Amino acid sequence: MNRYYKNKKVSYFAKTNFREEGKLFGIYQQDRLLHTYILGKTGVGKTNLLTTLILQDIIHGRGVCVFDVHGDLITTILKYIPLHRTKDLLYLDIPNPNMEYRYNPLKKVTYEKRSLVASGILDTFKKLWKGAWGVKLEHILRYILLTLLDQESANFTDIPRIIHSQSYRTSCMKNIVNEDVRNFWENEFEKYTKNDLVPILNKIGAFLVHPAIKRFLIQNRKEISIRYAIDNRKIILVNLNKGNLGLDTSHIIGSLLLNSIMNASFSRIDTPEHQRKPIALFLDEFQNYTTESIASMLSELRKFKVSLVLAHQYLHQLDVTIRNAVLGNVGTLISFRVGHDDARYLQQVFTPEFLASDFTNMENFDIYLKLMINGKPSKGFSATCLHYKSVLYLEYPP
Repeated sequence: MNRYYKNKKVSYFAKTNFREEGKLFGIYQQDRLLHTYILGKTGVGKTNLLTTLILQDIIHGRGVCVFDVHGDLITTILKYIPLHRTKDLLYLDIPNPNMEYRYNPLKKVTYEKRSLVASGILDTFKKLWKGAWGVKLEHILRYILLTLLDQESANFTDIPRIIHSQSYRTSCMKNIVNEDVRNFWENEFEKYTKNDLVPILNKIGAFLVHPAIKRFLIQNRKEISIRYAIDNRKIILVNLNKGNLGLDTSHIIGSLLLNSIMNASFSRIDTPEHQRKPIALFLDEFQNYTTESIASMLSELRKFKVSLVLAHQYLHQLDVTIRNAVLGNVGTLISFRVGHDDARYLQQVFTPEFLASDFTNMENFDIYLKLMINGKPSKGFSATCLHYKSVLYLEYPP
């Protein structure tokens, strides 16, 4: 099984299957910065493909972040982390009551990024509460978040606190930097009625009552720095098992973390581009925690050395705005077997190489793809994915 794959700058993942030629190929690291989109039904081989790419990144010492809403992908990855990389592991096992790590999205955000962070948090809440979201609620909550971002050590429990406590509001006013935020508290807040504020209190209260949210965002003692993890090529594994956490909790923690990773990446504007360490971000079932604000960032990520691998099952899982942003900003497109609706869409993308019927009649592990090669997309072609275990036996020339 040992085989010389000649270029460590390539992530290998498949062999061509046209006329059984079996030519091994992969994607250059530079081309990965244009992002990869993977579509396919359950059980067709998406997880195997993700594992193949992730293990190579880990073996070669690259920074990796994996979001997994089922837990199976991360369970496999944990089995095969080589000894020399175990010190780089940051395992955020969110459902585990014994996990020590805490992350506070409101802490140590630079002034320039506070508005962006507040918008990202609002987008997360809006997606969670879309049936009961309103302009007034968003307006009040935005100014509350901007105020808390100006404080040295605020967290999400301070949202109800700042509404209830006059003394806490007065204390916070001392640290407010933005005059518009100050004006909100001095001239506007007192005009709101109980009916205006109760929806915020109810929603935040319900959000904070979940044990996993309380532990990870507020109570745990071991605080993590996303920026440090990215800059030091850590292996960040995020278990968001929705079977254990519940759908809403999995989505909201995933969205908050993803926003934070994006913002930490953008904060590397203080580091020369050639010194920014690359990180590959793998998002399985990414529709669960991708918001409009996150989707809008895709085109900017390349210069900050962040490559995304986005995988899910059906196009209709994405809001139209997010779908257009994603499909308009990915370089490599990979399709496993899909349903009839998605096949009709993919026929338009892959014409004239493949018809809709081709996409609905594929074997497991078989793919059709357009591969980014040196910054340019290839024509559509077919291939069969490697099994992830094959990368464990690779040998590279000295």
